Parts: sequence; C-alpha cells; structure tokens
Amino acid sequence: MKIVFSIGDINGIGIEVMLKGILQYYSQNTKNCCEIAIVCNKDVILDYSNRIGFKCEIVEDNLKIENYYCKIIDFDSKNKIDFGTINSESGIIAIDSLEIATDLVMNNKYNALITLPITKKSMYLANWKFPGHTEYLGFKTNAKEMMILASENIRVALATIHIPISKVSESLSKDLIVDKINTFNYSLKNDFGIEIPRIAVLGLNPHAGENGSIGNEEIDIINPAVELVKLSGIKVQGSFAADGFFAHKNYLNFDGILAMYHDQGLIPLKLLANGGGVNVTTGLPIIRTSPDHGSALEIAGKNIANPQSIVDSINMAVNIYKNRQKANKY
Repeated sequence: MKIVFSIGDINGIGIEVMLKGILQYYSQNTKNCCEIAIVCNKDVILDYSNRIGFKCEIVEDNLKIENYYCKIIDFDSKNKIDFGTINSESGIIAIDSLEIATDLVMNNKYNALITLPITKKSMYLANWKFPGHTEYLGFKTNAKEMMILASENIRVALATIHIPISKVSESLSKDLIVDKINTFNYSLKNDFGIEIPRIAVLGLNPHAGENGSIGNEEIDIINPAVELVKLSGIKVQGSFAADGFFAHKNYLNFDGILAMYHDQGLIPLKLLANGGGVNVTTGLPIIRTSPDHGSALEIAGKNIANPQSIVDSINMAVNIYKNRQKANKY
C-alpha cells in the first residue's frame, strides 16, 4: 500500500509530528509496511528537521529517517519556515501540496491521503475558498463528504461541520439526518469492517429537548429521521441527551455516534482518544485520514508535540484500505 502526505502549515507542528510519527510507525511495523511519500520542498523539510534537532537526511529523492526511506515529491517553493507565524506564504505551500497530493490519490498513484494540519487563516490569506480539508475534498471528488473522528473504541460522525453554532439548527433537516445516518452506516461497514453497526444519534438541545420544553428539533427533525432509517433495517437509536450519554459511558454500547455539531462530538472524542485519534473523511472515492489536532502554532518549533495521532492516522488508512478491498467497495 502507498500513502502520500500533504504538508499542511510549515509554520506549525505538522512536519514535526510527521517525522516522529513516521519513525514510530516504521519502528513498530517491521514487516509489510506501507510506502510513504511526502509532497513538499526538500529544503523545507531539511530546514525544519534541523531546527528541531530531528536527525534525518535527503538522499536523492528520498527522506531518510534512521534506516527508513520516504519518497519526497518535490515542487518549486521558496517558502521559509517562521514558526508560529500566520502568513499567505505558508498558506500557498499548504494549498499547492494538498492539490498535488489529492490528484495523486485520485489518479490511483497512491492508495490513501494523509493531510497534515493547516492554519485556515493562512489559507484564506492565500485565497483558499473552503472551511477545511473535508469540504475541499468533497468538492474535489464531487462527493457527499462526511467527517468521522475515530479512536480505538469510539467513532463520532458529524451532522454539521465547520459552521457557527448560530447556524446549526437551521442547517438540520430530516433528509440531512437520514442521509448522514445512511452514510455513517455504510462507512462503519466498509471502512471499519463492522458487519452490523450500532449507531447512536445525539439530540441538539440540552436533555435532548426534554419533550419539546427546551427546543423542538428532536421532535420535528431528529427523532423522525431516526425512526425512518430504522425501517430500512439499520440499527440506530436516539436521540440521546449528549451529556448523560458520555458521562454514563453509553457510548460503549455503540459502534458509532452521530453528533449534531462539531464540539458536541469532538470534545468527548478527543478526551477519550488521549492524544491519539484520527479525522476520517468518508463518503469519498478516495481514502483520507488526518491527525485530530490543529497546527498548534503556539508550540511549533519546540520539539514537544505528540506524534501519536499521526501513527494512528497511518494505521487507520491502512485498515480502511484493507477493509474496502475486502468489501470490494468504492
């Protein structure tokens, strides 16, 4: 299997966790390792590694880390690293790297894409038009994208993604929830290898609306969608009050949880992932994973970032590839 990395924000922790994570992955998987490539300027990677004191070298078109080699897909870039800084120059290299890496996967040159964290403000300064990776990949592949955050024992999908809290309610509809449950169920089967997934759906309001006394979205939208999907044979329950659902460990009874908005699902997921966790964009004809953290500009260059989410991203991309091959889907 062949995986390609897009480089993300060169002023953040992305390259640091990538270098550490690749070394950890290869050290832990001495047999049947996937091939890894990185879309980035060679000088940028070497400069970054030198600044944080990470030992590696460039050997022709490869990055050598100890006895392991990763192909570097170089492109013309005159960007210089300025740790912790937001600027259009770092946005440009992030956009260029992402576009090249995505095209390589879409053209079957690589089997999966791993995206390093971006700083959206830098991307916007470089005329980026998307709220995030997820929406870009949906546009690029002409598919209905869905964000899933996953760790070893919990998978959370989102009904809405990068929108203001004030817009969440008006963005929900019965058709949307039905579509998200169906997409989630399909992904749990074909990406995660779960034969009969059990899905929980969270309510939007405190106490899941408390029978309409704290909002009607559950009564008018969410619960009818759940009941409709049940008729197709999908194992789905809800809506659940989010606080009690996680506090009482009800999530352990389900293979996947559909949250109504970003922080409702991702705060508990990131707490439970304990430094790991993977962002998976499903619903696409390609495989994309990413660490579940941002560019962390405040600690960039300090050589203190935890690479576990990168290791998890590589392993999950490999597992999704194997599961899709087995299911003969996409």
